[in-house]
Amino acid sequence: MEVIDMARFPYYKSNMKDLGKLIAKAALDEDLRKTFAKDPSALLEEIGLPQQSTKLLTFKVVDQKSVPNAVALPYRLNQKKLSNGDETYLSELSRAFSLN
Repeated sequence: MEVIDMARFPYYKSNMKDLGKLIAKAALDEDLRKTFAKDPSALLEEIGLPQQSTKLLTFKVVDQKSVPNAVALPYRLNQKKLSNGDETYLSELSRAFSLN
């Protein structure tokens, strides 16, 4: 299983809308999905993700049909709640990563 920690993922707030659009289009367009899977960095660069993201990080598009137990971490974790061992927060995280 490949897990990507996006807690320190460099991005601009304006990219989140464009990233959502790209993912939605790729979900509906098989050719775009194949292009995205083949070279995600190129498409992410096209929507304006910072060069430090597209050049220094390796992105991998995972299709849940072929990798049903893939886990996507939240892009922003609450470090204070993690450090304090906040039971409610940790329980919510554990449910998000449940493979069942």
